[in-house]
Amino acid sequence: MAESGRRKAEGPDLLLLPASPSRRGWLVVAAALLAGCVAVVKPPPPREAAPADFPEDVYLKAASTTPVYRIDPARSRILVYVYREGALAKMGHDHVVASREVRGYALLPADSARARADFYFPVSTLSMDEPELRQGAGFTSEIAAEDIENTRLRMLRLLDAEKHPYARIHAVRAAGSPPDLVLDAELTLHGVTRTLNIPVRLTVEGGRFSVEGEADIRQTDFGITPFSVLGGALAVKDPLRIIFRIEGVRVAACRDFAPTSC
Repeated sequence: MAESGRRKAEGPDLLLLPASPSRRGWLVVAAALLAGCVAVVKPPPPREAAPADFPEDVYLKAASTTPVYRIDPARSRILVYVYREGALAKMGHDHVVASREVRGYALLPADSARARADFYFPVSTLSMDEPELRQGAGFTSEIAAEDIENTRLRMLRLLDAEKHPYARIHAVRAAGSPPDLVLDAELTLHGVTRTLNIPVRLTVEGGRFSVEGEADIRQTDFGITPFSVLGGALAVKDPLRIIFRIEGVRVAACRDFAPTSC
């Protein structure tokens, strides 16, 4: 993201000109023209804090003796495919929900039985129906930007995002050996935790790791009522398909953790 700042216009220093009536009027015109030409780059929104009980200290303590990796949000992505149903399903749309703000850590010792990972993302940062993601999913219907935003806001209400601001995952190895593993993953969503068995492919190379896989969940298992109108004639299916790729970089010292940790 671009750093905040303001480009300075080149030319005479208008503040040094005598403030005669004629020049005063010229100053006003010049200032107005400059205001229209100078682009102001807004600072990025502040990063949301981790959940209060996020176990960062576990990874901080382990990093001195065991390979610990920090999730790289810029290279990680979780996609959720939402499908329509009902007699009037043709009037609706399938959707792609995406998280690009995944944060957390993975502990990957030589003994994969001791491996674990904890990560989270703020549900308020979820995006809806990015054009390239819809294209990649094979969703061909066109949706107006206003409808996309209204659908996203409705999703946040269904997730009760103000009361439950995070989705969280705690994972340990259940079976297999790298690169092919099965994880026991505790997914917490909408204040409800469920355990999933997720086959994944793990790659560790050059100080980085990646893990990718797919899983199916049901909204009702997390206390979420799928969207439905007209007595179910137009509705969202209960099952959701999740496809993810998480990447991270190995941390070498305390300074590689959040600043408040050291």
